[in-house]
Amino acid sequence: MLKNSIYELKRTKDIIFVLAKYGFGDIIESLGVPVPFKKNKSKLSRNERIRKAIEELGPTFIKMAQLLSLRPDLIPIDLAKEFEKLQDNVSPMPFEKIKSVIEEALNKKIEDYFEGEFTLLASASIGQVYKATLKTGEIVAVKVLKPGIEDKILLDIAILQRLAEILRSRLLIYGIDSVRIVEEFAKSIKKELDFNLESLNMKRFSANFKGNNDIKIPKLYFSSKKLLVMEYIDGIKISDIKKLKESGYDLKEITKKGFDLICEQIFLHRFFHADPHPGNLMVYKNKIVFLDFGIMGRLSEEDRKYFIELIYYVIKNEEEKAAEYVLKLSKVPKEIDVSSFKKEAADIISTYFYSSLKNIELKSLMEDLLRIMNRYKIFLQEDNYLLLKSLVTMEGVGKKLYPEFNAAEEIKPFIIKTYKKIFSVFNIFKKSHELNLSIMEFFQKTPSNINEIIDKVKNGELKIEFEHVGLDEIEESMKNSFNRLSLAVIIASILIGSSMLLSFYVPPMMGHISILGLGGFVFAFVLGVLLILAIIKQK
Repeated sequence: MLKNSIYELKRTKDIIFVLAKYGFGDIIESLGVPVPFKKNKSKLSRNERIRKAIEELGPTFIKMAQLLSLRPDLIPIDLAKEFEKLQDNVSPMPFEKIKSVIEEALNKKIEDYFEGEFTLLASASIGQVYKATLKTGEIVAVKVLKPGIEDKILLDIAILQRLAEILRSRLLIYGIDSVRIVEEFAKSIKKELDFNLESLNMKRFSANFKGNNDIKIPKLYFSSKKLLVMEYIDGIKISDIKKLKESGYDLKEITKKGFDLICEQIFLHRFFHADPHPGNLMVYKNKIVFLDFGIMGRLSEEDRKYFIELIYYVIKNEEEKAAEYVLKLSKVPKEIDVSSFKKEAADIISTYFYSSLKNIELKSLMEDLLRIMNRYKIFLQEDNYLLLKSLVTMEGVGKKLYPEFNAAEEIKPFIIKTYKKIFSVFNIFKKSHELNLSIMEFFQKTPSNINEIIDKVKNGELKIEFEHVGLDEIEESMKNSFNRLSLAVIIASILIGSSMLLSFYVPPMMGHISILGLGGFVFAFVLGVLLILAIIKQK
């Protein structure tokens, strides 16, 4: 405990010193701490000075800034872009220290599992990766959590939480909610400190692409909280354009393949690699290799539908419709002027998409939309930001490989195909059982809900407040509403009965279809059309 307290005191002092060094003395003074040296006279911008300070403060702060680069809902977009420049390359720890972590995870001597030397491949803030050989002869990549790094990061988070509370009101001036940032970082980094979660991501990702010859995912040999042993793939880094050309690869084909794989992950599997930067991508035997599954995005089925409709309407040049789906994907404050936002968003979309698709960059479109959203205090969900970041990152990788690559053109046929599939009559019919279950659940719960209301009436707990304004009109409206509701219940009942007749193949039959069941669907359809016409006429 004393050791931790001494570390916290020293670390807090270091943080304060670095902030003051890069010209944030006013923030330090607001803590009641005097700044002993002159103000920073650097010609760097405020955002650049923040980045420099973070680089000097080390691994925990670098990891936090990298998280923030993916979250323009937490910090201004220009600062998020500055954080993209941060590199997670640090001096490696001696192998003797790493060796103890490997042996503890394996619960055996390193010589009993591996043979030969370990070759360092990469050193990051929380772990190191080595090339090694198993006793069985397979060449593997060994990812190890650095000893003591978890305790150090958790102590840094404790310090950051205290500073965030103190500085919150001061930093809100810059559009930065320090408390929320630290909370989000703590949640994210704890996932990265457990390699078991990464191994589960790998297994799920691999299962999604089983049988796909365009992608290569490393085979997993061993996993624990602090150790991953996986297949070593001797591929070519996707950023090594010279070597790719020398090896005879078609860069246009590689670019298209990589972008299509990201689209498939997002819009088909709804589980995607959220950080496909060049360091995490390779090419091996004409396949795209994805590495590092620590940061993954997950898309809900509803949000997948909204995103596809958003992009579909953008492609179809229906910018006002597209703006509506931006709102459906977002957290929208009650007090904002929705019509003004939709108009501004529609103007941005039309500016891009009424020109040639060849001139469009998803990155520029996304940044312009996010700026408007930030101004209106409208924010996407975390995974939805990851989705946009993933697409934009792959667009950037693609343009470096093949400068004529255009993500907007490439995504267009994919989205139209997926849109038609999701909204096809066959797919809707296939999901009719979900509707039946919802209706049945409604009827099952209705009696208990009515009983609950009756009990409240008996006990004098039910209170109804109303204002008598145009009672006759209300009475007529209620009568019409109840009539329509009754008809809707009848239609729902016919649909349920018809579905059961079709499901159990009740004769008479026409091929594999129950004639009674089919007739029920047709009858329900006619009643539904009449109900819709009555509602429209009433309006």
